[in-house]
Amino acid sequence: MAGARVVPREARQILTRTGGYLTRFTHTLQPYVGCQFSCVYCYVREMAVQKTNPYGLPFSAWISPKRNAVELLARAAKRPSFAHTRIFCSSSTDPYTPLERTERLTRGCLEVMVEHPPEALVLQTRSPLIERDAELIARLPRAAVSFTVTTDDEAVRRAFEPDSPRFARRIQVLAALRAKGLRVQAAISPLLPCDPERLAVALAPHVDRVVVDDLFAGDGAGGRRSGPALERLRALGYEAWAEPDLAERSLDRFRAVLGPDRVAHSQAGFNDLSWLT
Repeated sequence: MAGARVVPREARQILTRTGGYLTRFTHTLQPYVGCQFSCVYCYVREMAVQKTNPYGLPFSAWISPKRNAVELLARAAKRPSFAHTRIFCSSSTDPYTPLERTERLTRGCLEVMVEHPPEALVLQTRSPLIERDAELIARLPRAAVSFTVTTDDEAVRRAFEPDSPRFARRIQVLAALRAKGLRVQAAISPLLPCDPERLAVALAPHVDRVVVDDLFAGDGAGGRRSGPALERLRALGYEAWAEPDLAERSLDRFRAVLGPDRVAHSQAGFNDLSWLT
């Protein structure tokens, strides 16, 4: 959201041990608290980080950069155990939220990891700003970009993620990242109303694989954190897209275009790191 209130903070730690959804990762890395993209379906809206925020502001109307993030990571990276960490960046913010353009916290963390590589790193974003750091990411031995693409329908995008890039821009970013030699997956998470075959055709030349998820499995709470998005789908006449098995039922349509080896599903797909070798 443009004009979000910026509330800097000093963090006590920058790496958080994983649990629940991200079973194959050892840690998450969140350079920011909050996010400026204001997606209707974001499960973080329903988590404690928002429910207990002291600012009295709606989600996406505030963003809190962890000003000491790079310093904390540099300290952690000097430990011998850091070489065995598998990091997901990020699970409750976007590491390339618009404020990153000036704060450069994610970039600073990447610079640390280039000098002290973790066992694996996956960067989860929807922002074209990640192109800025492609050369740094390429220097990491086991790193990949997971780039969110939820629909090929611009009307749907505007209804659910109005502050996110247009579909055509996301395809450009994917193409640019692949051209620079990066491993790239499209996170179709959540799968929103679209033409699955047309979406798969658009993605096919520019990604190694896709992971398809829905609002029930993908929010880590069986859909309990996805109420606003489910209500929006139904209000717009997309009742069939608000069913619990949507992603699973759609897999064959993506596989018909991409092939079975390039299509993964939900939690198992996000936790599969074999493609990083």
